Amino acid sequence: MLGEELDPQGRRRGCDMCLLVPSKTRYCAKPEVFEDWKMALQQNTLDKIRHFAESNRKLEEERAHHPIDYHAYNHRLDQTVLQLQNQVKRQEHALQELRRSTTNGLPHAGLDPRTRLAQIRRATKAYKALSQTEPDLPRQGSPLPTLLALRETARQILDLKSSISATAQDLSTNRERLKAEQAAARDAQLISARLDERIKTLQSTRPEEREKRPAQLAKELMQQQRRRKGELKNKTTALKKALKAFIDDYLAAMLAAEDLGGPVVGDKLEVSDATLVAGYTTHGKEKRTKGAVGVDVERDSRQQRIDELVYRRSSGGGDGDGQRAGIGNKREAAGAEMHDLITSLLDAAGTSSYIELERDTAASRFLVKAKIAQFHPRDAHRLRLIDFARELVD
Repeated sequence: MLGEELDPQGRRRGCDMCLLVPSKTRYCAKPEVFEDWKMALQQNTLDKIRHFAESNRKLEEERAHHPIDYHAYNHRLDQTVLQLQNQVKRQEHALQELRRSTTNGLPHAGLDPRTRLAQIRRATKAYKALSQTEPDLPRQGSPLPTLLALRETARQILDLKSSISATAQDLSTNRERLKAEQAAARDAQLISARLDERIKTLQSTRPEEREKRPAQLAKELMQQQRRRKGELKNKTTALKKALKAFIDDYLAAMLAAEDLGGPVVGDKLEVSDATLVAGYTTHGKEKRTKGAVGVDVERDSRQQRIDELVYRRSSGGGDGDGQRAGIGNKREAAGAEMHDLITSLLDAAGTSSYIELERDTAASRFLVKAKIAQFHPRDAHRLRLIDFARELVD
């Protein structure tokens, strides 16, 4: 801390963490000591600000009780200017008289040492006599000291403003340099960590693996990549099956309901085929059927499911067009539409191009709301997948 006993190097006695900063300010670099010093400095600054504010307040109160007489002040200024002009004239006249009356100047080359010494002594005596005389200062109540103080204050304010702008520019440059240095330090730390890991890996390898030829190592690496590719392919197949099951079992009915004017996907998790056959009102509510009509609707939906099962068993693994032709209700149609849309988006994902939509569907809206796909900024009939891998690569 400031004021404590310091050694010649600027450190506190018995403390190896005290530093001497370039501004010649001594402080201790220990966290707790430095924080106390910092808080004391901030408190000192606040006290000065409060004192300045109190002085301004008192000055304003005094000015309110004793208003300034500007006419008298201007008259005093005129008198001061006139006095200064007269004083300048008197001093110029005295200087001219002194030049005319003085025959011997200051010592010059060619004089003997005694003469030069005598002239120097006379000049020294004259300077001492002048220095002991009272200076010609303005009278009490003269506005000249205030004007000089204002001029000096204005000059210092201008210098301070210029230094502030220069300091701000230097601060911005130093901040940019600090960011660059911090980024370089992080990169260096990452490189060092990776090199350490690589060294540990090489040190932990068995001696027989170190003696392998490059061709053998390349062959093993290719086999490892093939195994990894096979694992990724199996995982992709499993994910596709899970996605297909999710769409067929849960999502298709909700998509069909939204296409028919019903609730948005996610508002109602279970939608029956009978509800899809009956449809929805203009207000988004389910249409209700009474008596035999409801029985016929339910029977019709059950018959459609039986027909679909029979068609699937008879057709087996047919193509997409045949499967679409065999779809018997709206739920299956919505599921097939979602499958086709996802397939088209995946095919176009490699080129980062958009696909054209024939119409606005619940499937496309669901993909956009789920942050899986995005519309073209200027054309809502064009859609593409969001490139998640780009952020990982960057």
